[in-house]
Amino acid sequence: MESAFDVFAGFDISVATRRNERGAWVADLTVNRDGKAAFAPWPETVQPEWRTSDEAVRDGIERARRVIRQHLTDSADHSWVVTRRHAQTWFTTETERRSGHTITPGA
Repeated sequence: MESAFDVFAGFDISVATRRNERGAWVADLTVNRDGKAAFAPWPETVQPEWRTSDEAVRDGIERARRVIRQHLTDSADHSWVVTRRHAQTWFTTETERRSGHTITPGA
């Protein structure tokens, strides 16, 4: 079992790894702020499985940071797909405006 500690935006992130019943590595997370649990309950989805303890630690820290960022921005839109689509629309509109030509995506 390996463990790691990280501080991000005033939150203390603790990650401990363990092997599950299939022999894969998983990360157990604890996120505190000012000595108290920051998120209760922790927003969990299906627990990712990893081949090494290091991979599980990295994933645990990344997941904790993502939840903290979402909490701090309090944004209803967390979709990378939507963000990318907005960027693509802006780029296409800006390119058309500057060139005076209409660009058809995918053509």
